Amino acid sequence: MDYPIASLMSMRYILEKLKDRKDEISGYDYVILPGLVYGDAKILENELKVKVFKGTENAWDIGLVIDALRRGVELSTIYPADLVLSKSALNNIERILKEIEDKASYSFDIGFKVPVRPPPFRILVELDPSSSLEKWVEEIERTSKTTDGYVVGFPVGFNDLDEVRRRVKKVRDLVDVVGIDSDSSRVLKEGVRNGASLVFNLNELNVEELQEIKESGFVVAPFSVENRAETTIALVEKARRMGFKKLIADPVLSPPLMGFSSSIMDYIELSKRLPDVPLLMGTLNATELIDADSHGVNSLLAVMGSEIGISIFLTMEKGKTRWSSWELREATKMTTVAMAQGKVPKDLGVDLLIIKDKKRAVLSPDSKPRIKAKREDPVMDRAGFIHIVLDRRKIVASFTGKREVAVEGDDGLSVGRTLLREIGEISLDHALYIGYELAKAEIASLLDKNYVQDEPLIRRLGDESSSTESHGPQ
Repeated sequence: MDYPIASLMSMRYILEKLKDRKDEISGYDYVILPGLVYGDAKILENELKVKVFKGTENAWDIGLVIDALRRGVELSTIYPADLVLSKSALNNIERILKEIEDKASYSFDIGFKVPVRPPPFRILVELDPSSSLEKWVEEIERTSKTTDGYVVGFPVGFNDLDEVRRRVKKVRDLVDVVGIDSDSSRVLKEGVRNGASLVFNLNELNVEELQEIKESGFVVAPFSVENRAETTIALVEKARRMGFKKLIADPVLSPPLMGFSSSIMDYIELSKRLPDVPLLMGTLNATELIDADSHGVNSLLAVMGSEIGISIFLTMEKGKTRWSSWELREATKMTTVAMAQGKVPKDLGVDLLIIKDKKRAVLSPDSKPRIKAKREDPVMDRAGFIHIVLDRRKIVASFTGKREVAVEGDDGLSVGRTLLREIGEISLDHALYIGYELAKAEIASLLDKNYVQDEPLIRRLGDESSSTESHGPQ
């Protein structure tokens, strides 16, 4: 096509260009258009007598389009292939996950069926013992779609049974599966009496005292830090002799550089010697104790866990591990599909690529001569000043000056346009600054990351000195 920007071509223009090559085109199976071309390609199909579809938005993904057509996927004459292929991939993923759930071997039921070995996987979230019950409810509402159960934890020495009852009952009203975690046998038993179906932890010190609630599910984890694999195996065998039947083993994951690799070997040993006992791993010991973004760490733990035989992951959402339940859910989906297809967890239709791109976009810059950008001091706007914050992931932009107004929204562009219409004329320099800060606020909202006006949002990769310099308040 003799046109500089493919996405700006009209269907009529393309048709006029191809009419003269109608006989040649009739020998092809398909005509694939750029995904961003405007309009319905049916007019081309009717005229050329060949199947015409919209391809992907980016040219480097054409291989995916060809592969889809070979597999019989019906693309669209209206929407870019990216949309069709993503829906197809999601449907395929959901089908695989359901098939695996239906065919899996389960050990017992505690409100959800516990897989003996993965896949499938189960995700538990431990609620922060230092948080209020109101905060617990908020966290459950935020994470319930990606979580199979919640663990109600209490700090060492806590023994207020009224509070135990209050909290366990409230959480049980909201979810099907509640675990109870305490160093006190009295607290554990009270939790079970009020709806908890999983007890953390059965160990050398309390196994005798907890026999009266032996019909519950138990996570068997050693109190001793020595020979944890052997201790856990011995505890499982003892508990079985005493009549405990719903047992999940956890030799405890050690923090990075504090025995992490050895503890992985403990899990492997348990997987071999207790083949009929489900395994649980508390991932927080790794994600919380390494200063790296949690989605990458959780992805690797999910893969390691699947190879080892761990079917239950326990996490906690605090600070930089916020959204770990979602990350683990996506990672275990990816792992499950990869295992089902006998391939590495790559190019599956589900991923945890949040910051980085797999492919570099090849875009040609304009050939105009370039002017070197200079740092310019801001010119204060007499119209007033802006203050931008995030409130529960909502962007709030407040303008103070000739007009007092606050605008709230999910995306920076809508907030900015509404704000400008409300306050009227402001300087171009100020409008540019507001747009720049609103874009940062939107990215922070998408990542559920802190946003502070005039402060850098993300470190510049490869720059050891630090992040972008502040542009100064306006």
